[in-house]
Amino acid sequence: MAAPTFFTHNEIVDVITDVKPFQNFLLNFFGQEYLSTDEQINFDKISDDKRIAVFINPRRPGEVIKTRGSSVVSYRPGYIKDKRTIDPTHVFKRKAGQPMNSGLTPSERYAATVVDLALVQVNALYRRLEWMAAQLLLNGTYDMKGDDINVNVDFARKSSNTIALAGVKRWLGANTAVSPIEDLEDWVEQSEAPVRAIIMGKFAYRALRRDPKFKEQITLDSRLGVTNLTQMPQKTSWEDITYRGALYGGTVPLYTYTGTYTDPDSGVETPFIPDDALIGVPDSSYGYQCFSTIQDASANYETLPYYMKNWVEEDPGIPYLMLQSAPMLAHTRINGTISARTGADGT
Repeated sequence: MAAPTFFTHNEIVDVITDVKPFQNFLLNFFGQEYLSTDEQINFDKISDDKRIAVFINPRRPGEVIKTRGSSVVSYRPGYIKDKRTIDPTHVFKRKAGQPMNSGLTPSERYAATVVDLALVQVNALYRRLEWMAAQLLLNGTYDMKGDDINVNVDFARKSSNTIALAGVKRWLGANTAVSPIEDLEDWVEQSEAPVRAIIMGKFAYRALRRDPKFKEQITLDSRLGVTNLTQMPQKTSWEDITYRGALYGGTVPLYTYTGTYTDPDSGVETPFIPDDALIGVPDSSYGYQCFSTIQDASANYETLPYYMKNWVEEDPGIPYLMLQSAPMLAHTRINGTISARTGADGT
């Protein structure tokens, strides 16, 4: 039998792009990409200058106005090295669901196994990016924790943009004086950028729908969402996403999102957006997917969203497949995002 082929990064990527990967939704609101040739990501932090022009007598010399400064904030992205062995039993045995008479050779099964594992690794990476997007939009901050790393990325969102309802203000059926529609309108108005989409957990949406004013505010149609806004890709469907209509004269699409991930610490299946939560997001041009250098000589230390490596240890002759990435998400208009934990319980 000929020795199995060890596939390059480009060969693996070309194959798995033809296979249906994990469908990100929240990551779509981070529409820009930034590739850093450094080990870390640097941001210029510039405070808003809301001063107004000063009147002066036209016969006097102009008044020198001191320019507001800026500061540089640097983060070292969490590094991902997802390494997996290609089990010989996968190469010599029929795959689950494969016809008994498929006639694949061990080399062909090896190639198929590489593709399967690569897709699992890429899906895991993009679930992590979806988690980062969810945490950033929910809290204005997220943690990158793992072996020998504990980094908090905090974009210092205004505390008033992260709402947590308590007591009689919660969106509960018993709190009849509460109007979820009016609450939502107040929160959207305090955003420092136009809100282009609202995404809700299932309990928060049920409470919103229960508001008698909901029918007056919602515009229903058969589309998945408003397709002439720049914040959304032109797609017809997403898994775990339900389009509920559009608010404010049909200009702001409303979705419920029930997508989940397995928490690496607890092993518990957890929703990206908690059931009682909601987020409001501006145009995707404010969101950045950042990637730092791949720290591997075989990748020529290039900056890529991810790098696939396939090799064999000579004794024992076990093949390995590894995905490497140094990702980080950033938002340049964090006060244009809002989030709320409504306390809704689904009743």
